[in-house]
Amino acid sequence: MRIKIYSILLTGICLFSVLSLPAQSKKTERNMESAFQVSFVPPLSTNGFNCGQYTNNFSLNLLAGTSKNEKAFTLGGIANIINNDANGFQTAGLFNYIGNNGKGFALSGLANISKNDYSGFQLAGLVNVAGNVKGVQMAGLLNIADKSDYPIGLVNIIKQGEFSVAATYDGTGSSLITFRSGSKVTYGIVGVGFNHKTRGDEFVLSGGLGAHINICDMFRINNELTGETIGVTDGDNTFKISYALLPAFRPVKHFEIFAGPAITYMQSEDILNKDIFPSNSLWKSYGSSRLKQLFIGYRLGIQYIF
Repeated sequence: MRIKIYSILLTGICLFSVLSLPAQSKKTERNMESAFQVSFVPPLSTNGFNCGQYTNNFSLNLLAGTSKNEKAFTLGGIANIINNDANGFQTAGLFNYIGNNGKGFALSGLANISKNDYSGFQLAGLVNVAGNVKGVQMAGLLNIADKSDYPIGLVNIIKQGEFSVAATYDGTGSSLITFRSGSKVTYGIVGVGFNHKTRGDEFVLSGGLGAHINICDMFRINNELTGETIGVTDGDNTFKISYALLPAFRPVKHFEIFAGPAITYMQSEDILNKDIFPSNSLWKSYGSSRLKQLFIGYRLGIQYIF
């Protein structure tokens, strides 16, 4: 409990620094530089109370640190708060904040936030936020940007991107409503539905990643890697992971029809769900308490593109 309280307090200090230190830097036009900064938490830093006005080559922030610019390397135990530009490599236990533009590699356990443009690679446990991204955004949950060609996350809110809602069906009996979000190249997938072949809990949850191979305005090939859990509430889950190659035809502006083969690995702890497994297989292992199978099936669907 103490550790959680300390973490909340320290995070609060970091958020206070985000709000207050950029305002302080506007009060002076001094251009101060430092080859190396060591910080415990602002303003307990080798750059003192003016740490938010310094441009550093390297920064070691034991808990959190703030600066005006970072040129090469920034390491923060909890957070790095950079009021203006950041180049090179920034890594933090919770989050990186860049008040202007970033270039290089930003890695964090929770979130990377760049108020304007970012060029390079953003990788966070949950959330990435930027303006225009030239490179890759990768997050466990959410990417947000004005423009990003290569967002990799379950949900990608890209202002100049693509969003769609689809109804899909596959050979194992899963019918899903899915939300796809991303760019003209990569996108994320989340979905819910049911499986009519199961005995008992029919509820299905799905998530995954996809990539478009764009041929022309009316035709493209969608590549999708998805995971699916069938029977979420009864404890005897059936799980499958699939790669699907889906040629997609767009007869009118907002509607797309797709269908294609899917190579799937599926396992179930409920032997009563044997009917879900197809008769054809590339490999299978059926035991008294677990069913496993690798097979080629299919997926098809129709989607409305916003």
